[in-house]
Amino acid sequence: MPLLLHWTGARISDAVLIGPGMVGRDGVLAYRQGKTGGAAYVPWTCALPDYAKGMEPDRDMMHRALAAMQQEQMTLLATARGVTRSDKALGTMIREAAIDAKVAKTAHGLRKSRAVSLAESGATTLQIGAWTGHTTLKEISHYTESMDRRRAVTGTEQRQNVVKSSGQGVKSG
Repeated sequence: MPLLLHWTGARISDAVLIGPGMVGRDGVLAYRQGKTGGAAYVPWTCALPDYAKGMEPDRDMMHRALAAMQQEQMTLLATARGVTRSDKALGTMIREAAIDAKVAKTAHGLRKSRAVSLAESGATTLQIGAWTGHTTLKEISHYTESMDRRRAVTGTEQRQNVVKSSGQGVKSG
């Protein structure tokens, strides 16, 4: 399911293993990555950190989609027969859905998209790494180099401040 991959920023090989038992009492999804063994922490039902407040609709949509699947399995992306889905099968399913929807996205592109959206929302490299499981600045920058650089320097407050054409604003001194 693309929504799960997009929200978590997980590799497809990890996403097929994510299950309800990985969500702690604090509402944080925590899992060990298969590729690196590193930990990843994703806000699941807990309050979102300030930098991720605007992402709440994404999370809500994912939760609604998971609820609609009505599965009571060990993993969230189990097959209809209750078997853990293979990462290869999920990759094929996502690729075919993207082709049908005429969208140029891959499972890996969903991971990158989450890292970029976190960066554009003001998350620090440490926060991005905690969410996606990346451990080095080099790994994080590989995913976030395409972020909107203009937005990175203007910030949320800047978008709300309207400069009046009457010349009001910064006074020279």
